[in-house]
Amino acid sequence: MREEENNRSSKSEEKLNVKNLLRKRWVLPAVYLVAAAGVLSAVFVMQGGDESAAPEDSVEVTDPNYTGDMNPYGEDAVAVTASSEVVKMPVVDEEEVTVVGYFYDVNSSPEEQQEALVYYNNTYFPNKGMDFAHVDGESFEVAAALSGTVVRAEKDSLLGYVVEISHEDGVVTHYHSLENVEVEEGATLEQGEILGRAGRNSYNADAGIHVHFEIRYDGVAVNPNDVFQQPIDSVRDIVDEQEKEEEKPAEEEDGKEDGTTDEEEVTPEENNDEGEDEEEQSEIG
Repeated sequence: MREEENNRSSKSEEKLNVKNLLRKRWVLPAVYLVAAAGVLSAVFVMQGGDESAAPEDSVEVTDPNYTGDMNPYGEDAVAVTASSEVVKMPVVDEEEVTVVGYFYDVNSSPEEQQEALVYYNNTYFPNKGMDFAHVDGESFEVAAALSGTVVRAEKDSLLGYVVEISHEDGVVTHYHSLENVEVEEGATLEQGEILGRAGRNSYNADAGIHVHFEIRYDGVAVNPNDVFQQPIDSVRDIVDEQEKEEEKPAEEEDGKEDGTTDEEEVTPEENNDEGEDEEEQSEIG
């Protein structure tokens, strides 16, 4: 009997101890952590014993939906191109130069058109570019307005030293009235590289020491002032817009009151020279 009573009392004491233990806040979290550690250990042991659970070295896993260099529609992937280069002025320091010749715009006012004429050989010619001179009348370094390839670098008897640079998308920049050239035909240039120094020429002697700068797209001249600080793509857009305007019937019939266009010379008086410079004049402007 005493043994039974002792057993009962010991069991009741154990239950009481367990209850007291469970009342402590740290006991249950500790039990959960121990249980979780046991489960994870069992999982690691099972995976370690099964070598087929992990792929062998050099085993290539192929995605059945992978199309290589093709996009989901089966077309070749096209890399994203960087933004087009921005057109800069053809000088090293913009603050040191001033404009002495403007682009002849058929849509500008008569006063502006008059300022954009070049007088040569008793004839007025529309300026196909812009002319820049130093504020002090001195010579200055002429720089490439865009990166590209030199397609012409030589001395012209009328225009002075000339440099032409071909760029992307059919754009060509022209630099006239240079005193010298520091580049060769075929050379690849970065934007801002020195081409030579500004000088004088026979065609626009009134401008003094200057550089004549043109931008052309497929041979069509564009007002440089419209594309400075603009992407090179804007040159093509401007020419496309000009061509659309020229296709309008009203403009084709009306034209200018004096019958001239921006491709013709404007002659205020009789030209007594009998076309001796016609071949040279065809390249002017």
